[in-house]
Amino acid sequence: MNETQVLLTNARVIDCTGAPPRSGQAVLLRGKRIAAVGAEAAVRRDLPPETPVIDLAGKTLLPGFIDCHVHIMWNPDPTAPPQRMSSVPVRGLGYWNSRGLLYALTACRLTLEAGFTTIQDMMAPNDQIFALRDALAAGEFSGPRLLASGMCITHTGGHGTEMLNGQDVAYIADGPDEVFKAVRQQLNAGADLIKIMGGTRPALSAPYRGRPGYTVEEMQPAIEEAHRAGVRVAAHAHSDTQGIKNCIQAGVDPVEHGFPLDEEGATWMIERGTFLVPTLSVNPAALEAIARGIWTYKGSEAQVQRMADMAPKTIELAHRLGVQIAFGTDAAMPLVMHGGNAREFELLVDYGLTPMEALLTATRNAAQNLHLDDQLGTIEAGKIADLVVVDGDPLADIRLLQNLDRIKLVFKDGQAVVSRI
Repeated sequence: MNETQVLLTNARVIDCTGAPPRSGQAVLLRGKRIAAVGAEAAVRRDLPPETPVIDLAGKTLLPGFIDCHVHIMWNPDPTAPPQRMSSVPVRGLGYWNSRGLLYALTACRLTLEAGFTTIQDMMAPNDQIFALRDALAAGEFSGPRLLASGMCITHTGGHGTEMLNGQDVAYIADGPDEVFKAVRQQLNAGADLIKIMGGTRPALSAPYRGRPGYTVEEMQPAIEEAHRAGVRVAAHAHSDTQGIKNCIQAGVDPVEHGFPLDEEGATWMIERGTFLVPTLSVNPAALEAIARGIWTYKGSEAQVQRMADMAPKTIELAHRLGVQIAFGTDAAMPLVMHGGNAREFELLVDYGLTPMEALLTATRNAAQNLHLDDQLGTIEAGKIADLVVVDGDPLADIRLLQNLDRIKLVFKDGQAVVSRI
């Protein structure tokens, strides 16, 4: 059976390989894949005359965006009516039960409409999030490609314990043997990655505020076990420099959040190929929610401001030294809206990246972080045809990616799943 072909012409292509933009390009989609990229005459050669053509004159073609850190079952609106919440709300942010799964379908659609064709969920009950992942993969619902950690692994009194309330969202594991077993349980459950609360934030239990979470010795054997199974391990790590460095030493693949990062830690990340997923959107959004009186952080509002102050310094250091940065928003934190993911681009540029470097964090770098760079992240022949068509030039103004009216087409697996043409 012949695969469906579509020819995109007159595009300004930012292929996110690191090459400069190229104007007047043609891209041939065949089935789910990119079949050819180049000058139109060469790409058109031998194509049937009836091949559908989409003229992208005046528009920019980019790879589909990737958000490496979301919580797709959580509602980011702190003012959401109580009747929409679970009987066990999570700090006013969302709900874990079947209603949360229904909400996730809306969140998935909003995310896809913003040009994000792949997302990674970073903590949810196994049954619900893996069912959503598999349903999206089967094409039963509209949404991005989804990878998911399912339940996280945390220590007694660590981050995640304040969210339990009888819900299956975290293993509490202390010591190398318990952490090792928890990793094996998640591998058996079918997790795409393991999330470990390795470097603590100020948890609600006072003894762990501002202290490292796990030791290197607790984490390392479990991380090695995940790697033997070909599964990545991501560490929630911020607020404590030593906690972050413990995670790097133990061998995690990305550090999530990651501020304050010091020069020694950054050097280790470069040497080991550890990614930083900074989730910058959380800080200004949380400060806005507090200022509006619609959310209160149960730890310390001063800590939220401290995080906001540390983030630019961490990005400056990571950027200057050459730490690999991958895009993540922590969408579903207060006012970090599903479908508003592109706000992260603006913050990355505000903190020192060029617009091109910011785009690479959500394309090539993000795909590398997810170990999907052989399939996604760049516009090259043979890659999956996840593409975004933008009206205008995001290199001239990265903020235009936040305007959904400028996101004209979104292709996922070679199919136009969003059209505003």
